[in-house]
Amino acid sequence: MDRPHRTDIAVRASGLAKAYPGGVLALDRLDCTIGGDEFAVILGPSGAGKSTFLRCINRLIEPTGGRIELQGEDITHVSGRALQRVRGRVGMIFQQFHLSPRLSVLDNVLAGRLRFARRPWWILASILRRFPRSEREIAYGCLERIGIAELAFKRADALSGGQQQRVAIARALAQEPDLILADEPVASLDPASARLVMDTLAQIHQTQGIPVVVNLHQVDLGRTYGQRIIGMARGRMVFDGPPDALDQDAVQRIYGTPPRPGKASPAVPVPTVVAALETARA
Repeated sequence: MDRPHRTDIAVRASGLAKAYPGGVLALDRLDCTIGGDEFAVILGPSGAGKSTFLRCINRLIEPTGGRIELQGEDITHVSGRALQRVRGRVGMIFQQFHLSPRLSVLDNVLAGRLRFARRPWWILASILRRFPRSEREIAYGCLERIGIAELAFKRADALSGGQQQRVAIARALAQEPDLILADEPVASLDPASARLVMDTLAQIHQTQGIPVVVNLHQVDLGRTYGQRIIGMARGRMVFDGPPDALDQDAVQRIYGTPPRPGKASPAVPVPTVVAALETARA
């Protein structure tokens, strides 16, 4: 699963817009390009459009205007199997983990391998938790890379919040993604766990060569981990530069007032097959 660092364009948004019912404009003609070798941190207050932007990239939501490209492919309006392929190429990490609590850590990570299911028997085997040995070895290897292999056979609901988030990262890594997106991945964690999760994402970026885009509220974490800082406000980019350029004037431009913790992002349903795995366990 090792890959060289990429130098191409991972994501390109051109005039990207998203309007919600009631006239709420979450993205206002956003132009943004993410390089294939970047670890980018997006900062901004609640309602800035950060989560909407990430959800447009992996097409959890459909833009109402503009264009979004993934490694040069226009994915703005893909559907059906093409949409499934896009989501398989993007590892998504959420604030709320979205693990199946009654399944083991290893089984949760194996859910990331469903991207490679090509035949009906493979999907049935996964629902019955009869994954091929080769797939289980890959999933276990992902846990080793994250440094939590000793948790492989524990139930997910027996873990701390920081451990659960690292399991979610291992699941995303099991997808062999072209891009990793993390939407407020440390918002519900204590400072020590938050730094451990951010260390894990940084390590994946450095060793696997996978571009990473992380939404954060914490300016200090952005400065520490981001190779590039993107500031958003009112659906637009208002800052773009290296972390050492993020001075107080820039923070004021992003937040208007000193940054404060934001509301949790709306929950996204656990993927259908993961839910099926849990049902089979019951």
